[in-house]
Amino acid sequence: MSDRERYGDQAQSPTERLLEGSWGRRERRASERELIVEAAAAIVFVAAAAALLILGGAAGLRPALTILLIIVYTLVGRIEFPVGTGYVVPTQLILVPMLLLLPPAVVPLAVGIGLVTGSTVDWSLGRVPSRRILSAVPDAWHAMGPALVLVLDGSRAIGFGDLPVLAAALIAGCLVDLATSLARMWLTGSMPDLKVQLRVIGLVWAVDASLAPLGFLAALTTRHHGASILFVLPLVFLLWLLARDRSQRIDQAHSRLQLVEHERARLQSAVRRLGDAFAAKLELNGLLQILLHGSVEALDAAGGWLELVPGSALSVTLVTGSAGPPAVADAAHSRRPPAGPAQIWDDAGWRLSLPMRIAASPREVVGVLGFIREDRAFEKDEIALIVELIAKAELAAGEILTHHAIREQAVTDPLTGLGNRRKLDADLAAALSEAVSHRPSLLLLFDLDGFKDYNDTFGHLAGDALLARLGAKLEAAVGRKGMAYRLGGDEFCAHLHLDGEDSDSVIHRAAAALSETGVEFSIHASLGVVLLPHEADSAEHALQIADERMYSNKRTRSTAARSQAGEVLLRTMHAKQPDLDEHSSNVAELATRVARRLGLGGEILDEVARAAELHDIGKVGIPDAILNKPSSLSAGEWEFIHQHTILGERILHG
Repeated sequence: MSDRERYGDQAQSPTERLLEGSWGRRERRASERELIVEAAAAIVFVAAAAALLILGGAAGLRPALTILLIIVYTLVGRIEFPVGTGYVVPTQLILVPMLLLLPPAVVPLAVGIGLVTGSTVDWSLGRVPSRRILSAVPDAWHAMGPALVLVLDGSRAIGFGDLPVLAAALIAGCLVDLATSLARMWLTGSMPDLKVQLRVIGLVWAVDASLAPLGFLAALTTRHHGASILFVLPLVFLLWLLARDRSQRIDQAHSRLQLVEHERARLQSAVRRLGDAFAAKLELNGLLQILLHGSVEALDAAGGWLELVPGSALSVTLVTGSAGPPAVADAAHSRRPPAGPAQIWDDAGWRLSLPMRIAASPREVVGVLGFIREDRAFEKDEIALIVELIAKAELAAGEILTHHAIREQAVTDPLTGLGNRRKLDADLAAALSEAVSHRPSLLLLFDLDGFKDYNDTFGHLAGDALLARLGAKLEAAVGRKGMAYRLGGDEFCAHLHLDGEDSDSVIHRAAAALSETGVEFSIHASLGVVLLPHEADSAEHALQIADERMYSNKRTRSTAARSQAGEVLLRTMHAKQPDLDEHSSNVAELATRVARRLGLGGEILDEVARAAELHDIGKVGIPDAILNKPSSLSAGEWEFIHQHTILGERILHG
């Protein structure tokens, strides 16, 4: 390869850049404006050619020679060297003989007929769009200038002594062609950079000036023998081969340019996804999504999948692409990670699988990243790029998992796996910030009774094992109702939401979970209960109240969790409206009398009395401004008051 070939792209001229920039616009459909301009230019040309024919006449016309010259011109007019936004056509090779052998006034119409005939043939063969037939008419303007000069000169025979006249005719043709071309581009709104366009026109003129002498010699020969014009056909054929080769090279260059633009767009997309990766920070799923989608775009693949194999430290399955759900889904079920990059061909296309190994504790996470491409195999450099991306993603994912592990350790009790005091404080703060009075929750604080004796009897290792067992039982007892925590030592805690299930049974299950009895030991838990958000407005306050009640329970061991919760509700109600204390007692006494008259007794009678005492508990959810309003209530306020029975039902459900 020569230096010129190697660095041809770097030495590209403005003319060639204009050509490449406009090459993609050649196949687009003409706009309505362009069609109107071309039609107007064609009409003006036909009118001008007719006027010239009337002015100069057609004396001396030789029909057979005229037809032969039009045929040759039609052939020459199909030779198009792409330059800029148009073509260089070696028409001077036959235009000069037409000007010298035919009446000059006839030449513009003859040229127009030749151009239209050639475009019609190309259109019938599907090579050009139909608009090329219309634009072929104004393309004949280049013959108008020299024909006009020769008509004005008297339409006499020109020989070697009249070369200045012929030169003037050619210059006139160039100027008319330039003026009409610029006017058409300006009217259609496709005017390129004028400086570059003038360079293109200069190149066209140089080609015309080079071919005009050959056309002059062919004309002199044809004057004596009309068929001599056919001797230009070998040269025409040579020019056609050169023009076709140039067009093919430009087609190839344009295809490469489009490919480069496509690759550039993919690169820009990859850079944007890299920015997304920075924004994702320490979110593992976001990182894996970016890796998958970015790799699919970088490889121009039809689809892809990423699967972290179940049984690893975590399991993730992601699928994307347009290769068809069955193909991608089938690929995603190839669960065994390959030892290295593996590429196979099947009915879905080329399938590439690459292993992933993310360092994590307690064991590494293994998986597979795969792609499907229908039209071509994956190249070595593409595979190397994805392998490099996977290596960086593995490192980043390992750091993410490590960070998550450290963060979990900071809020997890290492012995039981439950949340610790830091986790409890955060959860309580979040719950209190979102809590509303008609959706209460309970904070349960437990302290193990008998654990010290157990530790002294069986040792610390057995004590730790007991704490781990009790923690697991408490977590299972709480279930979906809330969260379980270990605050240190033998203190446990639970936060339960009162939104459906009987909270009394949940409280009893939680207390029972922290009990264990053996031959030489008996472990139970003292309990303190706090109703949130009614009794505390902060995590510290809630834990303080729970601690006081838990130790009171530890001292007395006489108040069951259920009755303690009832006492909490009564104190809450009386604290909100002291007047309700006497009212509730009166209602309870009246209800008890009615129950006795109905023959009730024992535990059922106690239940009736307790229910009567709590019948107004729903008023804790009614604003004080409404309860204590001195004037009459509005309709909306009465509606609010009527809701206190529903609120009471929700609170008392536990």
